[in-house]
Amino acid sequence: MIQSYVLLGTLGVHSIEDIRQRKITVTITLFSGILGIFLHILFQNRSIYEMMFGAVPGMFILALGYVTEGKIGMGDGAVFMLTGLYLGIWENLILMLLTFFLAGIWGLFLFTAGRKKKTECMPLIPFLFLGYGFMLFR
Repeated sequence: MIQSYVLLGTLGVHSIEDIRQRKITVTITLFSGILGIFLHILFQNRSIYEMMFGAVPGMFILALGYVTEGKIGMGDGAVFMLTGLYLGIWENLILMLLTFFLAGIWGLFLFTAGRKKKTECMPLIPFLFLGYGFMLFR
């Protein structure tokens, strides 16, 4: 359970950073990842293979960010790798789908209300935080 709250706290901090600065602090992500590995070794909730495969969706996001020349933030990929360490691949994929669904609904609302243009960027990590909150407290 402590892992859930560490991840929720990290996502909360990153959400604030993403909204304010449009970037995240890599040190926080790295520290949270190391702490997550330590906690999983201590409590043995997941195997090392589940943790490694859980990071694959984040690697895919990083690759997409590289291919699209930054249209998708590299920080988003790093945070999805972090969530994969904590959740494993299947829960991370569910979180990813929920995140993109929530962001898509909000983006559609902003676009139809005339508050954002189709080409404008929008922070993703707050929707990741919200999606994880839904998963955690359902």
